[in-house]
Amino acid sequence: MPRLRPSAAEPPPAPLSRYWKSYVADCTEQVERFHRITSVITAMQVRTWLTEIGKRLDTELEAVQRLAAVGDSIQPARFRITEPPARRIANRLDKAKSSLKHSVDQAAEIAEQAVLDPTHDDVRVHLKVLNEQVGRLAIAAPVDEEQAPEPRRRPWRRASGS
Repeated sequence: MPRLRPSAAEPPPAPLSRYWKSYVADCTEQVERFHRITSVITAMQVRTWLTEIGKRLDTELEAVQRLAAVGDSIQPARFRITEPPARRIANRLDKAKSSLKHSVDQAAEIAEQAVLDPTHDDVRVHLKVLNEQVGRLAIAAPVDEEQAPEPRRRPWRRASGS
């Protein structure tokens, strides 16, 4: 019986096509913004809470990267996609991008409140909202069923007897 060699480290994933890479880039930018906002907050309790939420956003970003890789394997694209499974993934990534942007907006509001209100009364309300929101980000949420695509139309042709 031949002896199998231990497998080497897995090769790096193939680069994503332009369409899917843009989703990953947009989501990565939002998560990085969240971490930048967290890093400038001086109130340690607020910073600790946002750091914990940031870890969950990092997990969300990893899921975005995996989903984009699956979408790219279904249909690599530069500008648009046509395959229904790829469209579902794109819809899910759109929701994730929107949710991440909303999380960054909330973090910015929290940072502003932490500076303006040293007692952190308003901040706690915002943190609670952000914590609930991050708990139900779009990657794991069910995707709304999209409408059935319209049937392809035949091109209109002129009659040849003018």
